[in-house]
Amino acid sequence: MMLVLATVFLLAVLLILILKSNFLPGNIMALLPIAVALVIGTGFSNTLGFVHEGISDVLVIAALLIFATIYFGVMSDAGLFEPIINRLLRSRLIGKSVFSVVAVTALIAVVTHLDGQGITTLMVTVPPMLIVFDKLKISRTLMALIFCTVVTTMNILPWAGPAARAATVLGLEDVMILYRKLAPVQVISLISSFVILYFASRAEQKRGLFIPAGDVQLVGQIAVSEETKALQRPKLFWINLIITVILIASLFIGVPSYIGFLIGCAIVLPLNYRTAKEQNARIKSYAGNLLVNVYTVVGAGALLGIMDGTGMFDALANAIVSVIPSQLNSVIHIIVGLLVTPLSWLLNADAMIYGVMPVMVNIGAQYNVSPDTVASMFVVGRCLGGGLCLTTASTYLGLGLMGLNYRDAFKVIFKWSLLLGTTMVILTAIIVK
Repeated sequence: MMLVLATVFLLAVLLILILKSNFLPGNIMALLPIAVALVIGTGFSNTLGFVHEGISDVLVIAALLIFATIYFGVMSDAGLFEPIINRLLRSRLIGKSVFSVVAVTALIAVVTHLDGQGITTLMVTVPPMLIVFDKLKISRTLMALIFCTVVTTMNILPWAGPAARAATVLGLEDVMILYRKLAPVQVISLISSFVILYFASRAEQKRGLFIPAGDVQLVGQIAVSEETKALQRPKLFWINLIITVILIASLFIGVPSYIGFLIGCAIVLPLNYRTAKEQNARIKSYAGNLLVNVYTVVGAGALLGIMDGTGMFDALANAIVSVIPSQLNSVIHIIVGLLVTPLSWLLNADAMIYGVMPVMVNIGAQYNVSPDTVASMFVVGRCLGGGLCLTTASTYLGLGLMGLNYRDAFKVIFKWSLLLGTTMVILTAIIVK
């Protein structure tokens, strides 16, 4: 009983501190479980042993985050994505209908989110396309809908965050083990997102405010600063593209993701930036968000090592199972999965996947539900609900760039977010075994 109470206390305080305090999640997940473990009598030596085991289990995931961030950062700096985006912006079809503008904006967001960085996607996509939306009298909430459907679906990518966190919780050697099972769901979700955008665009056009473009080249190209131009390598576009395609393809044929990106970084860094000084400068420019993410993953390793080593997860899962009506045994994981998307409007990714998901994985195990199934449901539900998360800074950055307030955006978007998230979570429960 004491172990159950200690687990509830630890998770409750963990969630509160992640959501309300000024501490980084890595700080909280490193210190709090150690303190609780010592209080309940685990012993200093055992506690440190559990921390060591937990951190050892997540180092591969940390390596993936490091190398994937550097690789896609180099590709972005070198200008791999810019010609693709500019080609979309110069399309003769853009401006003929609301959906044409929305679809092109969504495609730009897809391309810019290949690096898994939401802030980059916002900064590249919103400013130029907002001009088009305003000129053609298209509601800005449709742009917000893009970021709550298409972009959140792209966030399922293994290096974007939630999948890597889930792989950490499961103790997987490579996040691609989980992502290969998630890939079909991501493809279906992406298609479904464009279907939602189509119907939302039709409704917008029926409002009668849309003005078809007389000049289809409303935005000729993305504005690029001189500093950015100095980093671009247009002559290496096709080489960079071929390397990227080969790298991504290799991840699906069994090459460990962290090794694939390590090799990719070792090739594209000196290829695009010839001197050691330039290469050092590129890596240092990515260090901000990169180090915070790695710190969080390592801190999570300490948390998970202690909770697993002390038996906390098992104890809490058994306590919850004991009060669940037997009639719900076969569908409990689906019931929980349906709550993930609306919970994701309140809890950020760290709170959801490090605080809530491990308990549900252990509960699912009591009913022979695969940990991969539960984890995949959490990844999908969290991603698709994350665009409206009240406790994520990027939500407010995006709304600020679009000139929207949260209340107005939520009124329009929440039904689509809930529909997409619920449907995809159920589909995940069926597909992922």
